Amino acid sequence: MAVIDLAPRWVQQEWMELGACKGQTHYFFAPHGEQAEAREAREAVAGAICRTCEVMDTCRDYARRNREQGYWGGENDEQRVAARRRANRRPATWAAS
Repeated sequence: MAVIDLAPRWVQQEWMELGACKGQTHYFFAPHGEQAEAREAREAVAGAICRTCEVMDTCRDYARRNREQGYWGGENDEQRVAARRRANRRPATWAAS
């Protein structure tokens, strides 16, 4: 039987070493069973950290491209989904009358 090696979920990027969040991942990834109020408070702290980060835009772009979970580059999961939907919208084409 052949063994299939799977690619890692994510690969460490050079820019990650520069992140203001380094060593503070508990603010960026929800614990199991987290309630809405706790999430809002945790993400408020994560957002404040992101706003001080020199690689925030790179982080956000990486998370959007790779469909990451958690709080990345100043965005939570729902904000990234909304950004992808906005980017995928095509302008309506109007038929000439």
